[in-house]
Amino acid sequence: MVLSARVKIKGLYGLPKAHTPVTPAVLDTIIEFFQRHRGSVLGLTGAGVSVPSGIPDYRGTNGTYRVHGSYTPILHHELVSQHASRQRYWARSFFGIRPAFKAEPNPIHRAFASLESHNYLSGLITQNVDGLHLQAGSCNVLELHGTLKQVKCLSCGVKESRDGFQQRLEELNPEWVEFGQEMAQSGEEPKRRPDGDVDLPSNLQYGSFVYPKCHHCLTGDYMPTVVFFGGSVPDKVREQSYRMVDDASAMLVCGTSLSTFSAYRLVKRAREQGKEVAILNFGQTRGDGDATMKLETTAEDVLPPVAAQLAAETP
Repeated sequence: MVLSARVKIKGLYGLPKAHTPVTPAVLDTIIEFFQRHRGSVLGLTGAGVSVPSGIPDYRGTNGTYRVHGSYTPILHHELVSQHASRQRYWARSFFGIRPAFKAEPNPIHRAFASLESHNYLSGLITQNVDGLHLQAGSCNVLELHGTLKQVKCLSCGVKESRDGFQQRLEELNPEWVEFGQEMAQSGEEPKRRPDGDVDLPSNLQYGSFVYPKCHHCLTGDYMPTVVFFGGSVPDKVREQSYRMVDDASAMLVCGTSLSTFSAYRLVKRAREQGKEVAILNFGQTRGDGDATMKLETTAEDVLPPVAAQLAAETP
C-alpha cells in the first residue's frame, strides 16, 4: 500500500501506524525478486540502514528532524565561504568524528555484502558517508554523497585522510581536547547527530577554534569529501550512478525516504526504463508512487534472513 500524505518540513514524510508483518510469505516475495533478477539487482541505501550501527538519521522514526525540529545542518555555501561557519563545523565534528569512525557494520550491511558475493546484487549506491558498506565487504559501491573518511582542499583539491586531519586539529586545539575530556569525565558527552556532527552547549563560542590550512598549497581551506545540503553531486559520480541503473534490471531501495533528488532521480530513471523497484522502508518515501513493491518495514527485519537463505541455496 502506498501512502500519499506528506509533511512538508525538511523533506519529512508520513509514518504509518504499523509495520508490514514480516511473514515467511513476505520473505519469499523478496527472495523471488532476487531470483528473478539474479546478478542484476542494484541496491540503493540511505541513513536508515546505518541506524542499527548507532548512527543517527535525519528523517526516520527517531530522526533528528522529527525529534529536534529546530536542528539545521550546515549548508554547502556556508562551509565554503564563511570562516565562522567552518569554525563551528570543525569544532562540532572535532567531537563527533571519533564516535562515527567507531561504528561497526550491522546485519543489513553484511546482508548486502553477502548478496553481492553470491551474485544476486550487481552493485550498490549509498547516500551514506560512513563507509560501512565497504567495511562490511561490499565491493561495487558508489558513495553518492561522498565519504567522511577524507577531506579535500577547496583551493588545490589535494586530499588528506580525516584521521590525519583530526590529529592536526587536536594539536592546534589543546584546550578543546581538554574540554572533551572534561565532558567525558562528567558523563555529559554531546548528543550525536548525523554525519559526524554533535550537539554542543548553545552558549559555546567557536571563535577560539583553529583549523589548519592545506599542507600542500598552504593557503586553501579544507572541507570533508561529502555533498552537503545545497551542494551538488560531482558530474562523474552522477554519470556513474546513471550507468549502474542502466546496467541493472531491478532496484532495491532500503532505509531512505528519497527526499534528496540525487537519489530519487535514480528511482525515476529505473521506472522510466520499465524496471522493477522494490522499496523496504518504514515510512512514506518520495518514490512510493514509482515503486512496484513497497514494504512498510525496516531492512533489518528482511534482508538478513533473505540473504542467509539465498546464500544457503547457492551452490
